[in-house]
Amino acid sequence: MKLILAVIKSFKLAELVDAVRDDSQFPGMTVHDVRGFGRGKTAQHEHLREEDLRDFTAHSACFIAAPEEHVEDIVERIKTVAHTGLPGDGKIFVLDLADAVRIGTGETGEAALK
Repeated sequence: MKLILAVIKSFKLAELVDAVRDDSQFPGMTVHDVRGFGRGKTAQHEHLREEDLRDFTAHSACFIAAPEEHVEDIVERIKTVAHTGLPGDGKIFVLDLADAVRIGTGETGEAALK
């Protein structure tokens, strides 16, 4: 199992959801609103309070736990949908996932992803 963490432009989120929603193999996703910056994109000063964080860029972070055989297809879909050709399109990270547990049933491993 793998954990795919995709940080994408927020306005691309609905398009990504539409691209995976009807796929019976897609395991689902969790989404968070996040802020951050890349190489040299923010002002060079110390942020002392939340109002100072206005130079951070808003993105959406999508967490997708998937069986290994589906990871390549999911990553390719994210790359295709999230690409705008502009700076700051985001990043995709693929991490090893040791285990998963479905709280309601107690199922573990890949069975918990279905």
